[in-house]
Amino acid sequence: MQQGARYLWIVFLMACFCFGTSLVAQAENVCAICGKEIQGTVYIMTDQVTGEKVLVCSDCIKLPRCSICGLPVKENYIELPDGRYLCARDAKTVVLKADDIEETCSQVKDDLDRLFSRFTSFPTNVDVTVIDRIDVNSMFNTGGNSVESPDLLGCIRPGTVNDQTRYKMSLLTGMPLAQLKETCAHEYSHAWVGENVPKERHARLARDAEEGFCELVGYMLMDSQNEELGKKRVLRNHYTRGQINLFIEAEQRYGFDEVLDWMKYGVAPRLEAGHVDELRNVRIPPAKTAAGTPAVFNAINKSAPAPATIKLEGILWGNRPAAIINGRSFLVNDLEKVPLGNTNVMIRCLEIRAKSVRIQNIGSGNEQELSLPPN
Repeated sequence: MQQGARYLWIVFLMACFCFGTSLVAQAENVCAICGKEIQGTVYIMTDQVTGEKVLVCSDCIKLPRCSICGLPVKENYIELPDGRYLCARDAKTVVLKADDIEETCSQVKDDLDRLFSRFTSFPTNVDVTVIDRIDVNSMFNTGGNSVESPDLLGCIRPGTVNDQTRYKMSLLTGMPLAQLKETCAHEYSHAWVGENVPKERHARLARDAEEGFCELVGYMLMDSQNEELGKKRVLRNHYTRGQINLFIEAEQRYGFDEVLDWMKYGVAPRLEAGHVDELRNVRIPPAKTAAGTPAVFNAINKSAPAPATIKLEGILWGNRPAAIINGRSFLVNDLEKVPLGNTNVMIRCLEIRAKSVRIQNIGSGNEQELSLPPN
């Protein structure tokens, strides 16, 4: 009797397992767009926003696609005047009005100046305009040899107004807010190149390297605002031909200030995998003489090693005390990477005292007190 009961129990468990497996298989064959069980061909698509793989039926695969996520749209979508579609989810995140786009760009400019205040500032001679998909298409129907992508989200062009250089930044309407910010930061970086990189260097600088630098600035802005999807979106974009990854590596190893030096005075036209240390090979011109003698470029390989330990190098006392740690300046609560050996570490300045500071190593979470060296 006991053996028969055990047999029935095993049969019951097997039946439950098979039934549960059948339910899972059935659930897995539900179309992500219409919600119905898929009969026939199953199409696998990737949500370009989340990176998630979804299943789509043969009917929904024929529907228009959302210009943001790339998935078919069926209900509660928006059709823009230029022919683009936005699914119900992504329509909630986009910026459509010109005034809102201009306001966002103004905020991005302020954010960039704060983020990189120790290194540089970004040009103010920039005028923001908006474009739609019709404008973009017209740019690529002129028979020219533009290297821009017809899927571009923004562009910037220099011009002259009253004998002064001004940049016209054009941004696509209907971008998600985070993507709009990253794109705006990218275009501001092109303006920075135009204002700061000498013409001789710019002529030698590879186009994909300039794009990689601009993507780095956008990536760092996304990182500072905890926009993880924005960072992933930058890394998925392959039009820099791998330069973005090398610029990220270079910035993490040597710091943003050396990236700027390389952009302005670097010897190589682009960064090469396995040779990111070439970032430190620059040609910095000396100052002109009093007589105005043209500067002669001198090759300098900035190969001096970074400090092996985290050191407090100085304290600037005043209304807002600042500490110099491994060549980087910190105010209280500032978060910054400092060079350490062959890499960089992220630290936060917790407190500045008359002869010491208290910091936190973000990677380990450990706190440490640094003191000024004895006189």
